[in-house]
Amino acid sequence: MAPMKDSLASLWATRLRQNQGIRSLMEDLGQVTGHPDEILLGGGNPAHIPEAEEIFAECFLTLAKDPLLNALLGDYQAPIGNDRFRSLAAEYLSSHLDASLTKDNIAFLNGSQNAYSYLLNIHSGKMTDGSFKKILLPIVPEYIGYADQSIEADAFIATKPEVIPTGNHRFRYGLNKNDFDLSEVGCVALSRPTNPTGNVLSLTDLDWIESKTKKRSLPLLIDLAYGNPFPNLIGEEEPVTYRDGRTLSFSFSKIGLPGVRLGIIVSNPETIQTLSSYAAVGNLAVGNLGVYMMEILFRKDILPLLSKNVLRPFYDKKRELAISIFESTFQKLGVEYEIHDPMGGFFLWIRFPNLSISNHKLYHLCKDKRLFIVSGHYFFPGLNSDFSHTQDCIRLTYCRKEEELARGAHILAEIVATHQMKSK
Repeated sequence: MAPMKDSLASLWATRLRQNQGIRSLMEDLGQVTGHPDEILLGGGNPAHIPEAEEIFAECFLTLAKDPLLNALLGDYQAPIGNDRFRSLAAEYLSSHLDASLTKDNIAFLNGSQNAYSYLLNIHSGKMTDGSFKKILLPIVPEYIGYADQSIEADAFIATKPEVIPTGNHRFRYGLNKNDFDLSEVGCVALSRPTNPTGNVLSLTDLDWIESKTKKRSLPLLIDLAYGNPFPNLIGEEEPVTYRDGRTLSFSFSKIGLPGVRLGIIVSNPETIQTLSSYAAVGNLAVGNLGVYMMEILFRKDILPLLSKNVLRPFYDKKRELAISIFESTFQKLGVEYEIHDPMGGFFLWIRFPNLSISNHKLYHLCKDKRLFIVSGHYFFPGLNSDFSHTQDCIRLTYCRKEEELARGAHILAEIVATHQMKSK
């Protein structure tokens, strides 16, 4: 078949074929060759943790012996999951989210990425009254996977965050409350912890945002892929609960099951019904494996203890090791750097204030050395004001082995040291 010409492609298709951050990231993961010199600090794969993988292997063995195995392999679910699984999830999550949920509050999708492709388009674009509504990201940088999900172009708006120095070579982003404009907005979306920085917005900040959205009856979408109740990588901050006006999303990916592709949405019944229509058109049905594994994990109440005793200590230790390695290497090679306080998640967000090239160019120079990172310019959808961080920040995962982190730090530091302006 001949390639599609731009003149014959939809505007949406033309946008999709342009350089996407999420496509670049996932293609980097998919093109890994296994060469011993490859250093994979770019993607969002969770670490392989033996204690967690033993639990998941037991789930597989249980399912293999289950009389319902034929149904798991041979029957469709309903578009957003069968009622018994949705009722189970509602009962289980009610206690963790301080809410009285029913199956009508629950939808399963093939990953939270899949869910957000529907949710963001439900609440943005051209409305029935003829208006055009946008998606507000109240704090950027924000998740790379949101940027290209809207069918309509120019659907995102964002405000420049406050930059708060927190110590030597440290900073964090703060919520900019002065430029918080909801006049053209259909929904507000954020992740907690925020991917890529690990920023965990306080409940005080969330309450402030919600005080504004409620006045306009706007939904607040909170992506908890790295948050509570699992894997619960939220540092010292308090957990999020469910209340009317919020749509919460959860994922099995970051507990160590990215290949299962299970996302769980908690929202009001109207949104859940709309998601069901979307899912029927886009997927026919949610996959079976994730919900069958969920049943085992929820009934045995495994995930809270796994998160507390295994996942969180593991990633805390990895984070401190990675910071130590990168800081030591940067300082040895004279690299000017700033690291966003990593309050949660499993990424480091690093700024090179004297970088003489763009972060996208830095990404390619690193890739030439078989070091995979993610350029930070992808993480600011909807930000139309000048902000130097869009060009001099990168994201790294610290989920890799110590030797790999050390080699990656050295290559990165050598490249940055060669391409940085002298300090004034």
